[in-house]
Amino acid sequence: MMHLTNIQREILETLVKLYERHKRMIKSKEVAKILGKDEGTVRNIILWLKNLGLVESRTGPAGGYMPTLKAYEVLGRYSPYSLTIGYGQAIIYKEGVGEYKYPVVNMELLDIFGTEPVKAVVRVTGDLAAVEEGDKVRVESIPARRFALEGIVRKVSRGAGELLLEVKKISVIPDERVGNIVSRKLITVREDMSVRRVAQILYSHGIRGAPVENSGGEIVGFITTTDIAMLVARGEDLDAPVRNYMRRNVFTINENEPIIEAMKYMDFQGVGRLLVVDNAGKPVGIVTRTDILRYLLALV
Repeated sequence: MMHLTNIQREILETLVKLYERHKRMIKSKEVAKILGKDEGTVRNIILWLKNLGLVESRTGPAGGYMPTLKAYEVLGRYSPYSLTIGYGQAIIYKEGVGEYKYPVVNMELLDIFGTEPVKAVVRVTGDLAAVEEGDKVRVESIPARRFALEGIVRKVSRGAGELLLEVKKISVIPDERVGNIVSRKLITVREDMSVRRVAQILYSHGIRGAPVENSGGEIVGFITTTDIAMLVARGEDLDAPVRNYMRRNVFTINENEPIIEAMKYMDFQGVGRLLVVDNAGKPVGIVTRTDILRYLLALV
């Protein structure tokens, strides 16, 4: 049995709890905040845990850390995803009661090319006593959630741990890079331009936002048509430089990240667009929710 020091175990247990709560990659600063410890110390210990095979990591804006199956074993806990690494979970929705989650072991689609509704046989682990015919269900991949299936439970085989589902909808997000769906013509404005001039540029190019550059060509902010509309509504001086009103936080994503990461990052930050940069950090374009939606609709 692997032996962990008290601080190592404390950090690993906190990482597990945060991952189970949020179902996403966890930042070291989140663990440090919960424990009231220095982030650098926490990050070093997490990297040590990674070397032991107890933690997996991912880079990028939506990156972070997640516990492995081995981590659950070392902590003496049952992993809700112990049989779903690279697979997923089935969520049963019971009206007026709540939801039940089951790790998915295997799934098979039936009658895909037939005239009858598509069926799916999903094998899960856990007690299926609460599941009944007619319950709504969603099967989704973990942790990337690139795949999702929604349907109705038509038969429950509790002894075999299987559910026969009538499929209503299947969604698949392809593993496409952000850089392949953005326009390479990046429109920027200067921080010394007036708000009025910036509004004219956005209107003439038919865009809803643009990065703001300083005199050295560095991106220092972002301005959108929504921001400008709010300034008009408040009666602000539209001849003032845009630097006075621009958003200082510029959310970026690397062009090599998959679009699923862009979607999750937009949702996490509550924004509708990201500045796309290359490996050198140089801006190459902007990706918006609309860009992603258009790409996905073109696949249907």
